[in-house]
Amino acid sequence: MNFWARQAEARQRSRWLVAIFIAAVLAIVLAVNFIVLSLLALFDAGQPAVADAVWLARHPQAALVTTLGVLGIIGIANLYKTMSLSAGGGVVARSLGGLRVQADTTDPLQQRLVHVVEEMAIASGVPVPAVYVLEQEEGINAFAAGHTPANAAIAVTRGALQHLNRAELQGVIGHEFSHILNGDMWLNIRIMGMLFGLLVIAIAGRTVSWYAPRGGDRWRGSGGLLILAGVLVMALGYIGVFFGRLIQAAVSRQREFLADASAVQFTRDTTGLRDALLKIGSVRGSRVRHPEAEEVAHMLFAPGMTRWFATHPPLLARIRALDPGIDPAQFDELRLEVKPQPLGVVEVVSRDRLPRSLEAGGGSAHRSLSLDPTGLPALVGNPGAREVAQARTLRESLSDKYAGDDGDHLSRATALLFALVLDSAPAVRSNQLQKVRASFGAPLEAHVIEQGARVASLESGLHLALLGEIVPVLRQLPATGRRRILGCLGELCRTDGMTSVFEYVVCTLARTYIGESLEPGRSARLTTTARTGPELQALFSTLAAHGHADPEAAAQAYQAGMTHLGLAQIPPFSPVPGWSGALDRALRCLDGLEAAGKSRLVEALGITVVHDGQVMRTEAELLRAICAVLHCPLPPLVDPD
Repeated sequence: MNFWARQAEARQRSRWLVAIFIAAVLAIVLAVNFIVLSLLALFDAGQPAVADAVWLARHPQAALVTTLGVLGIIGIANLYKTMSLSAGGGVVARSLGGLRVQADTTDPLQQRLVHVVEEMAIASGVPVPAVYVLEQEEGINAFAAGHTPANAAIAVTRGALQHLNRAELQGVIGHEFSHILNGDMWLNIRIMGMLFGLLVIAIAGRTVSWYAPRGGDRWRGSGGLLILAGVLVMALGYIGVFFGRLIQAAVSRQREFLADASAVQFTRDTTGLRDALLKIGSVRGSRVRHPEAEEVAHMLFAPGMTRWFATHPPLLARIRALDPGIDPAQFDELRLEVKPQPLGVVEVVSRDRLPRSLEAGGGSAHRSLSLDPTGLPALVGNPGAREVAQARTLRESLSDKYAGDDGDHLSRATALLFALVLDSAPAVRSNQLQKVRASFGAPLEAHVIEQGARVASLESGLHLALLGEIVPVLRQLPATGRRRILGCLGELCRTDGMTSVFEYVVCTLARTYIGESLEPGRSARLTTTARTGPELQALFSTLAAHGHADPEAAAQAYQAGMTHLGLAQIPPFSPVPGWSGALDRALRCLDGLEAAGKSRLVEALGITVVHDGQVMRTEAELLRAICAVLHCPLPPLVDPD
């Protein structure tokens, strides 16, 4: 799957969706004006039954009030719904009765789910999403919701946990990760807000008709007119919802085929996802019974209800896309062959041996990693079976991250985060611990000391995987708590007056993964590479300087990467003292590039990194942090065989 094409398509569909929404709103405004003004004219004795130009000229305020009223209702409803969803995908999951699953759950079915989600997140280079289970839903279904990977949530039904084996569950979760990586979630959230804005007109009309006075002469007068007006406005509102559902279905259907294809690419196995769809085609089905399921119909893995406009392609079409050899005449027979997973039975997975570069004493920090610059853009947002297999091994090696936990996951996760940046120099380390004690107290300082010893024993390749796993725990804190943690983390990294590459990587990823959950709607201003010369100079100079000890070699690597961008004039190689702040500013600006510009930029970064023929882990991690800020999730680079 092409991450960049999907991103561009999502942006184009978003513009198209906004245009259709504006057209629908204008049509509703005109229709409501016609009804309301005609009824007012009818009520005004001696006036025409339908408002004409003369009547409107005498009563311009009526049209103005009606127009502003309709626009205000739709706008406020849209804003309310959008703001209510700003906290991330967890809000959507909880609205459907979802219960959050903790990383240390003892339920074997939930454990398997958490493990699969963690593996997909590590392989994709994104933080682990919050995981929810819809306990009351017996159908097989799932969805991903949120604005960005930083505040995403994945929810699955209890039926999916009970009736899917690990391979089938992995196929479903891979499908949902495709939506996370390719911008579908953000588009889906916008659809939810727009649909609610259109629906509220119907609700307003129903409210007017319900509370209109009844009985006596008033029933035949103003009360009757209010009831009639309310019924007509309600009907218009549902017409708006009708077109909204049409948009919802049109946006969703094709992207489901693409998400299925992405899920297969994650595992190089079509049978898992195919068999999950076959099980849905059985009597178990995929129905979601919660009354608010209609709002998220376009987000679901499979159809959650019967409706006029299907949000998903036909089940058989999806199955045949995965397995063209399936004979539709044998579909029912094939469904019966796929047996449900026995309740409570979860396969035991043996721990694989760590990759060579992660073995104790393997010298992982000094082993060159594999990187093909020309293939780097294709890897963004697009992990394959090899990355997923390595992610499973990494996840298993971190399975005891809460070993000996006293139940306070928030404190333990905070301590793990701070422990990642503890300095090896005793004096600096002591000052860092004093900062922790001053900000959070002695108990957390003790936690940091305890976790510091554990983090120090980890091979370097595990550190970022650990960061991605503790982030969802920290996102449960209130906004003030998250800001305090990020502020303290920055102080810890600056304790010795300088910032190492690894400290910068941890702080940058933490800001991206946690900070974006505080401002989910924030986006960079659109720009082009031609207008970002100083920012590109700072970015490539920093990357080349940290990847090449020889200044001359660094300058050559800088030149090679910048040349690939096709700039009319290349600024000179100029490493920036105190580089971290300049790099932050450059990345914030470059995040505004269009998908095609980012694709070329990522390839140029790869050219700079591999210019000396080797890729050290520090370079790979810095590259991942840069890509994370640019919202181009880069999977961990796989060690050469």
